[in-house]
Amino acid sequence: MTPIPMHGIASRQDLPLPFEYVVAGAIIALLVSFVLMFFGWPQRRYRERTGRRLGRVPTPVVWLGRIVVLAIYALAALALIGGEDRLTNPIFGFVFAVVWVGLVPLSALFGPVWSVLNPIRTIHRGLSALLRVKPEEGLFALPARLGVWPATLGLFAFAFFELVQPGRTTLPVMRLYVAVWFVVLIVGAVLFGSRWIAAADPFEAYASTVAAGAPLQPTKDGAVQLMSPLAALSTWKPPPGTAGVVCVLLGSTAFDSFANTSWWVRRIQDSTLPYEIWGTGGLVVLTLIVAVSFVAACVAMAPVSRKGVTLAALPRLMAPSVAPILVGYAVAHYLTLLIIEGQRTFINLSDPLGLGWNLFGTAELGVNTAMVMNPVPIAIMQAVAIVGGHIVGIVIAHERSLAILRSDRTVRGQVPMLAVMVCYTIAGLLLLFSP
Repeated sequence: MTPIPMHGIASRQDLPLPFEYVVAGAIIALLVSFVLMFFGWPQRRYRERTGRRLGRVPTPVVWLGRIVVLAIYALAALALIGGEDRLTNPIFGFVFAVVWVGLVPLSALFGPVWSVLNPIRTIHRGLSALLRVKPEEGLFALPARLGVWPATLGLFAFAFFELVQPGRTTLPVMRLYVAVWFVVLIVGAVLFGSRWIAAADPFEAYASTVAAGAPLQPTKDGAVQLMSPLAALSTWKPPPGTAGVVCVLLGSTAFDSFANTSWWVRRIQDSTLPYEIWGTGGLVVLTLIVAVSFVAACVAMAPVSRKGVTLAALPRLMAPSVAPILVGYAVAHYLTLLIIEGQRTFINLSDPLGLGWNLFGTAELGVNTAMVMNPVPIAIMQAVAIVGGHIVGIVIAHERSLAILRSDRTVRGQVPMLAVMVCYTIAGLLLLFSP
């Protein structure tokens, strides 16, 4: 019943071409994409955040979605509070697979829907109704410059919890993490209003970042519109701290892969230091590598940027170019986890307390592991997801650069970011398919 390794199903041998050819082809694809855009995309194409208006979602439908999500979370909370301290407890799969991984396809397809369905927001709305105050109002004002920096810290804390904390699959540790998460968000929302949830909830910040490139986007008056993902990302105005969010997400995913390499495993086994020290160091170092390289590329862009574009603003302005890379990495690393462990979680949710219940009639079902028997398509999907995410990232970086850089320095200004993305591609493929 132990969770399946997140990217351990496919290997280099499962790729249709030698691994060296795959890496070389990925680099060539990125470089060719850049050259084609330079000659065929000399001017900005996306200036207005408009699309095909689809209308409003009826309020009863919205509230039905909120109630359903809240009920599912309540069932998971029941398993957390009163369930057995065993891996068959559905809370572990619910947190690490259904919520953490499931938010990616949900947000990538349907846009910022999680900011509407988030159960923390539903609970806060209920408290606000009891207190007879507006949800957006709090006792104190929240500075706009705070952005999503609190969520960045929350994401790093979750990455540590998921990848380093040795007791993450025990109920006492899971209860502590969930309790801290819940109290910080609810108390903060009471003090600062619902704006605090957008600023501090790591799951909503992750979902909102992924949703920035979804085909369904909200209009200014609250309706839904159909947009090109390229247009959506190119016209997205990310809040302060978005660069921190993408760097933590990318760095933690890289560490997740690195921690499964034979080189790392041997070092851990041969060391007398506890894993917590190794894991914390590895997570911090890889996150810093991502952050420093990304910021360095932005620093290199600063001298050729347009007047009024500050160095401090460049990482935030360029952060949307990393969003499709995050989606590609999430698909490559975690899709198999979501499919396999997602099934197991919903089967076990029929009996959240381990008392023999069968609430949904799924308790006797088995997990369909047919996909594990055929790793070749998985390997192809993983490689395509990483390379495809980087190609889309280069397109967004190019469109963003046209708005940021001086017209006579667009090539020179984009080269550093291109170099960083090529390095990310190579590292991503090496870590994903490393023995």
